[in-house]
Amino acid sequence: MSNSQRTFSAVVGVMVATLATGPVAAQQRGAPVPPPGPTMEQSFSALAAARQAADAAGVKLSCAVVDSRGDLIALARMDGARFYTTDVARGKAALSAMFGQPSGNLGNLASSPAFANFNEAAQTPLYPFQGALPIMRDGETIGAMGCSGASSQQDEDAVTAALSNF
Repeated sequence: MSNSQRTFSAVVGVMVATLATGPVAAQQRGAPVPPPGPTMEQSFSALAAARQAADAAGVKLSCAVVDSRGDLIALARMDGARFYTTDVARGKAALSAMFGQPSGNLGNLASSPAFANFNEAAQTPLYPFQGALPIMRDGETIGAMGCSGASSQQDEDAVTAALSNF
């Protein structure tokens, strides 16, 4: 066998070994790291707390919990809450999470031309109305919770009652 044939055989051998072991090595990672946002369990507890606050106030709400990107974690609509309140609750929460501020503080944003483009690019319609608050952990926004179906203040009061679950 000539030197060029040996070199070629060696290169092919290295390539085959690399291709054969690459996928195996790529799969040998540790357990997946949980996302930093609210957990499903925390979200369900928060939804229950918001429902208790709504019952005490005599109102019917829909409430949503989202992660820091605005992706939905949990959503609940109380019996008797209007059908569209689920979308509004999610939109308030998504906006609050994305900007790390209460949704009611973002009303001026709605009149800017950039908001129309931002709203179009979002996965859900965004609503800059009072009723959603960011969920904070160690000074970072990890998500938000929003409610809809009553007055804006009652919506926010239900969220405030639920935030201790995070």
